[in-house]
Amino acid sequence: MPVFLQKLARLPRYYFLRVKRLKGDPEYLARGFALGVFMGNLPFVPQTLLLIPVTIALKASTVGGIISSVIVNNPFTVTIQYYLAWRLGIFLLPGKGSADELHMLMQTVAEKGLISGLSEIGRVGLDTLLVLQVGGAAMGVVLAAASYYPVLKFFRTLRERKQRKHLLNREP
Repeated sequence: MPVFLQKLARLPRYYFLRVKRLKGDPEYLARGFALGVFMGNLPFVPQTLLLIPVTIALKASTVGGIISSVIVNNPFTVTIQYYLAWRLGIFLLPGKGSADELHMLMQTVAEKGLISGLSEIGRVGLDTLLVLQVGGAAMGVVLAAASYYPVLKFFRTLRERKQRKHLLNREP
């Protein structure tokens, strides 16, 4: 197996261990993860730049938010994520945006990269961007709410295991 694929296969375990080693109150960590999931679903927004002040203001884990944002919005998920945001945005805002404009935008970004695609984004129009943002925000709210409680349970379980381990290692 090529080295690149070996490293790619180890990536999920790496992130899992990073998450497991995070320190803090379970509610604090779960809030950060939920915010990261929400921000990761917003298309065309520099999520990390916005995520840092939001997590600080809402007293949530910044590192947890960044990790969950990367898990949600990465090169492997971005195409389907934008498509779903587009479909949901069209459903929520009927008559806004055009499939031809979105196709042209995605083709430009795929061929020239995101930086070069920014000029194309400016030409696409506010309607298309509004459809993507509204769809992404709606998807983000649902996924953030759905992720909060499992992540909270995960960190509470980790905390309980650590406490039991410390209690068992004490000598009377």
